[in-house]
Amino acid sequence: MSADQPKKILMLLENESYPDDCRVYLEALSLVEAGYSVTVICPTDPTGVMFERVGEVLAYRYPKPWELPGFLGYVFEFGYSLLMQWLWTWFVYFRRGFDVIHMHTPPDFNAVIPIAFQLLGKKFVYDLHDLSPELFQAQRGGQGSRWIHGVLLWFERLACSRANRLIATNETQKSKQIHRCGAVPQHCYVVRNGPNEAFRPGLVPHPDLTKIEQTIIGYVGIIGVQDGVDYLIRALGELRTSRGRDDFHCVIVGDGPAWQDIQQLACDLDLDEYVTFVGRIPFADVPPYIAGFDICATPDHSNAYNDSCTTIKTMEYMALGKPTVCFETAENIKTAGEAALYASDNDVKQFAEKLERLMDDQGLRRRMGDVAQQRIDNGLRWHHQAAELVALYDDLFEVHRRDVAYGANRSPLDAMTATDTTTSHEVVTE
Repeated sequence: MSADQPKKILMLLENESYPDDCRVYLEALSLVEAGYSVTVICPTDPTGVMFERVGEVLAYRYPKPWELPGFLGYVFEFGYSLLMQWLWTWFVYFRRGFDVIHMHTPPDFNAVIPIAFQLLGKKFVYDLHDLSPELFQAQRGGQGSRWIHGVLLWFERLACSRANRLIATNETQKSKQIHRCGAVPQHCYVVRNGPNEAFRPGLVPHPDLTKIEQTIIGYVGIIGVQDGVDYLIRALGELRTSRGRDDFHCVIVGDGPAWQDIQQLACDLDLDEYVTFVGRIPFADVPPYIAGFDICATPDHSNAYNDSCTTIKTMEYMALGKPTVCFETAENIKTAGEAALYASDNDVKQFAEKLERLMDDQGLRRRMGDVAQQRIDNGLRWHHQAAELVALYDDLFEVHRRDVAYGANRSPLDAMTATDTTTSHEVVTE
């Protein structure tokens, strides 16, 4: 690839801002390190800044849509986002140009944008974060509209059949792309979620956690219906009432659509003094918080959606040598192996029993933590995934590198530290 004329990648991101989406942030950094140029179109972050250069990546943002309930809210949110991304894509096309549109999903129906630009000779990379049909049902307790579910399946098939290259976060999703959606197997790549170098053993715990004398049970992540944080709260209630334990404190980091409901549930179960809701925090603070946890929780309950997800929080826990309690989802077991204890059948009582077992056995916690670090270091860190991502783009553009083992021995993020993950933002005027 010519250093003077790097290939230009335009990323479309609908469900989060940049650089707040950790996966997209790492992908963009890795591609820039490999010599590509990256621009991102996404919703605004809490600062409301519309144009911003984050390191070498330029972000164009549009105002986030209002969150409205029900079917009309669903249509408005995604229809508005599709329109904004369509308009911004044309702006970038005339202003800066691009060679490929890298679409992060959900939603899949944004695929109409890169498909339209294929008529102008642009390539389309489809990056599947979540299976939209399964996510739709999971967010509605399995009672979502069959008509909408069918429409989502149709757009998923459309995206997979038209993309020049496809990315999935695990083999389960890749299989769906091939067998359910008709994708060409040779065009499908697995780029797993993976913790970056900011998540490393030996970090000093966040000072707010050093004041807690009880065993700390921790959760970091989005708090939506599908994330199962209510299962964790009910398990804590089981610890407190049925098992008579008062020697624990749970710290929940993050927010999301179900945040207020979860707080109310904790209050209803008289867990106010046993649970701290930290809310959303800067990404640089996430590793120190996890470093202060004794036991980590991944309460995503087993269903068609969660069984297909490789949760980044689990790998971040593992990278810091923490034992995890989770439910028996297919990808949890593949990712964590013996670094986690598993509750079956979405059973809250079993989840509480696994938590209690780890509370009472520090030796087991240490052994599981050692296994966790080994699994991460032996192939699950981000630099292993970055190599696969760069290989996809090199294949797409027929780029041949001298270093054919790119990313195997050196991470594109080797120079990053915990503070580097919050790259200072330079506001630019367009």
